Amino acid sequence: TEPIRQPRGDRRRHRRASFDVPMNTIVFGSATFAGAGAVALLGSCFSKTLSKDRGLTNLLIITATVCCWLMWLITYMMQLHPLVKPIPMKEE
Repeated sequence: TEPIRQPRGDRRRHRRASFDVPMNTIVFGSATFAGAGAVALLGSCFSKTLSKDRGLTNLLIITATVCCWLMWLITYMMQLHPLVKPIPMKEE
């Protein structure tokens, strides 16, 4: 007997089980946030008004940069693979 063949569309759907994440976008976005954080840190070093609390200022800049980067990364990843898929409405 001849083996039963699945339709071509089903084979393609089941073949790709891993997530395909464009790493170049994630690396570029991460480098952008790292660069923005470095510029902010350099700016705080040359500021005369922040010289008294330089340690606290640097901590706040690093914390803000990491939090913004993490929020961007989570949002980007959720747009790549949403948990909820839209259900098309049938027109009557």
